[in-house]
Amino acid sequence: MAKESEKALLEKLHSVPLFSGLKDKQLRSILASGKQQSYATGRAIVGEGEAGLGFYLILEGGVEVKRKGKIVAKLGSGNFFGEMSLLDSNPRSSDVVAAAPTTCLVLSSWDFQALAESHNEIAMNLLKTLVHRLRESNKALSD
Repeated sequence: MAKESEKALLEKLHSVPLFSGLKDKQLRSILASGKQQSYATGRAIVGEGEAGLGFYLILEGGVEVKRKGKIVAKLGSGNFFGEMSLLDSNPRSSDVVAAAPTTCLVLSSWDFQALAESHNEIAMNLLKTLVHRLRESNKALSD
């Protein structure tokens, strides 16, 4: 699998709600901190109950998200998982398995936290996004 161009990677990062409000400069910092990892079909990427140590943006391929062995979601290029683990290391809520040869941009929680500490814009964007998601959840619960 060929590595994606920086422009394509920036576009995919920009499409992630956690990063959508950031400028290219901040997105480049995130790219520089992440690594591209490839996974063969059938390989477990993360395991339910394991400590959450990072965020994954699917660049190519696809994954199945499973809870207690049942498929609960299928994700493809441009989708992501593990965003909550950027802020805490609570256990993963699901297994994620490569459904095809898959390449992800992986950002560890410690690298993200270092970025957030040195780039206030990244931390503020994350907070705004999380507040928005919390408000949406509250609204859905009250409807």
